Amino acid sequence: MDYSIIREEVARFCHVVYEKGYTQASGGNLSCRVPGTNLFAIKRTAVNMRFMTADDVVIVDEELNVVCGEGKPSKEAGFHIGVLKSRPEMNALIHCHPNYAIAIANNKMDLPLTTVTVKKAVGYVPWIETALAGSDELKQYVVDAFVKYPESVGILMKEHGVCTVGRTLEEAYNKLDLIEQTSKQAVIQVLIAQNRDKFKELFNV
Repeated sequence: MDYSIIREEVARFCHVVYEKGYTQASGGNLSCRVPGTNLFAIKRTAVNMRFMTADDVVIVDEELNVVCGEGKPSKEAGFHIGVLKSRPEMNALIHCHPNYAIAIANNKMDLPLTTVTVKKAVGYVPWIETALAGSDELKQYVVDAFVKYPESVGILMKEHGVCTVGRTLEEAYNKLDLIEQTSKQAVIQVLIAQNRDKFKELFNV
């Protein structure tokens, strides 16, 4: 079977995520189902998303055995496959480390819904507790959250990052983009609220 198109697609969205500033160094990982199979395409471990190529995407089965490509799958592959198996209506998962969403999660808060757009397009996004990267504990936290909240398309990970799911990688990316920009809006809104009198004085509003 030719996996070139799906491997190129994963690499392309890795570039988009990195260039948007949603992850750093070799952190973060993307995965998606290989259509018509029980296989998954996922970023291999220890690769900087900025420099990803299709060769840095491996194809794995449900037991994380590599069936195409060189190297090991991401150390977070366990929760990728776990979520996609438990949410069969979703075909893609993005995990990365955006600054504002992490700040919200570190304060043990669900995503504040600042706009009508995010309320409609994203909805409830819970936070989960911290655990070591690549650990079985973290895998369980992530999978459990997506199972417990079957309408949720994303979760905030304390001291770690964000996960989003979608029917396609583009859809998962759009949810990620909304979550991080909403987190940023929430932070700005709090700063303005704390300094409302100064804003009125400076800008005559």
